[in-house]
Amino acid sequence: MAAKRAQATPEEAERQRMLARERSAARRAAFTSEQAERERTLARERSAARRAALTSEQVEHERTVARDRSAARRAALTSEQIERERTVARDRSAARRAVLTLEEIEEQREQNREEVAAWRASLTPKEV
Repeated sequence: MAAKRAQATPEEAERQRMLARERSAARRAAFTSEQAERERTLARERSAARRAALTSEQVEHERTVARDRSAARRAALTSEQIERERTVARDRSAARRAVLTLEEIEEQREQNREEVAAWRASLTPKEV
């Protein structure tokens, strides 16, 4: 299978990826909400197991790759897309905050204070 894939033209490889994505989407569309949640849980567990097996160098490499990918994607956005992403992020944050309990809100504030204090402590006198 891998040898066959290696011989495929870029166009054929892309066509095969598209077909695989369509098959996956059709399979997921037929899921019940319980099956969808089970699939998400399995994916999270697989991802966590894969990350747990990484060395610190591999973790840093993955972070760098993700940062670069994200920066490239953001650089290609139009101003309308940027505004839409900001709106979606704002709505998502508001929805997340709306369901927090008072204790969770206070925990987050405390965590934020600690992070800011650690960040400030790391600044040099010139940066202050």
